[in-house]
Amino acid sequence: MDVEDPMNPLADDAALEFAQLFTNLGLRGSFCITGEKCRTLLQRGRNDVLDAYCPHCLGLHTDTHSYHPTTMELLADCEYEEGCQNALQTETKGAQSFETAFGRKPAFWGGAGNTWCPEITFALTHLGIPAYSYALTGLPGGPVHRFNGVIALPQHLSIHESEWADDEVAAAKTAQTIQAIQVHPQPWVGVFVGHPTRFRHVDYWDLAYGNGQTSPTPVPTPATDEATYQRSKANLRSFLTRLQDQCQVAGLDEVLALPWRFRPPTDTEYESAATKTAQNIASAAKWPIHNADLTPDRIIAKTLALAHTLEVGELAD
Repeated sequence: MDVEDPMNPLADDAALEFAQLFTNLGLRGSFCITGEKCRTLLQRGRNDVLDAYCPHCLGLHTDTHSYHPTTMELLADCEYEEGCQNALQTETKGAQSFETAFGRKPAFWGGAGNTWCPEITFALTHLGIPAYSYALTGLPGGPVHRFNGVIALPQHLSIHESEWADDEVAAAKTAQTIQAIQVHPQPWVGVFVGHPTRFRHVDYWDLAYGNGQTSPTPVPTPATDEATYQRSKANLRSFLTRLQDQCQVAGLDEVLALPWRFRPPTDTEYESAATKTAQNIASAAKWPIHNADLTPDRIIAKTLALAHTLEVGELAD
């Protein structure tokens, strides 16, 4: 889950409730939290929320998520070396806020809106963050891989918050997702189950930042009615209970601790990775928060220039 809304105080309560939901089920979730959210929780004195997340695996969800410039907007037109320094500067601020809030380094980094640039790997290496999730670098079958020395964790499956709100749809998605996990060819499958704030509110908190805009007075997001909110939480709880019964659930830090070994890709894998990665980056550039004139061409070129660093992850026997 992604914990990112710095605007709506109700989002703080939702974040607390979802952390407690995982904890009460005996599950360690993997949560992406922005530097701005960390600062907001500290400013509001919400140590109860911070404490509730401590048992879980926690990653940095960029410093400011949808505030402009986003990761792609900041780095798209930079030369690689300049971009590396810009990425390090922004993510250092986020990492410092994260460490102030939780007393430890992020276990991983996850791009906001699935956005990313290759310079991020430089920043992560210097910050001692070993992996990034929601990987836009891609290989056939979606394996864990390594790019420019940093482990990349794909997102394989997801369930939207609106689907949790409908009992029939949620039941169908629960069954489909668990079946997909059980037949998936990879030893680890990443599953995204939503944003606490989007469960609590009728829309995303960052609409005021769409198309590169920044509203001087963002309007608070209307809350979801209580019945819908409680129904959505109950359906997620049911999914997590079934998931726990039928699959092995692990935090990303536990996944990273597995005995991975990395090998060069085959020629076929290499060619497929170049195509898939370019497609993923082009798609991420269309995130509605982005400035309308953002183009992915330079990001794709800089990424493919580092394609020789790509390695395929496999678990040791």
